[in-house]
Amino acid sequence: MNTVHVAHDIPGRLRIRVPAGVATETLHAAVGTLPGVRSCTWSSRTRSVLVLYDPEPSRRGAIVAAITEASGLDVAPANGAPASTPEAPGATLALGVRQLFGEVDQRVQRATRGLVGLGGLFPVALTAWALTEVVRGRAAPLAWSSALWYAHGLFRDYQVPASRD
Repeated sequence: MNTVHVAHDIPGRLRIRVPAGVATETLHAAVGTLPGVRSCTWSSRTRSVLVLYDPEPSRRGAIVAAITEASGLDVAPANGAPASTPEAPGATLALGVRQLFGEVDQRVQRATRGLVGLGGLFPVALTAWALTEVVRGRAAPLAWSSALWYAHGLFRDYQVPASRD
């Protein structure tokens, strides 16, 4: 199921990403006419609507409601966060780490223009570093780097799943 995603949300500024196929003219018309909205800008590059508005909590809800109604889609939680508070021990920490590295991954992808993400860059960097150690003749049991490598794999493969509402 396609959803619109709140990409950025601070009082007075809201960026919402929409999937392909949504009529952007309808979104612009629906949001631009709301009271308190100062500007509504569509970016085809990021497939998102940037809305600047008077920072009142009720305005944000009205903007999101107008976008979901105009697009016919549901809204996903901001930054992939689960709609409810995690209950499992360590889930909050895992969520924070996942969000932090998600932001770093987005920056890496922007810097490489989508060529590589953190999930591809990290193993390549660790492999290159290990090869330089072998070439320099310093190949020895590297407990901390092995632990780092395994922690990366464990977190990647066995992370606490986000709840899907």
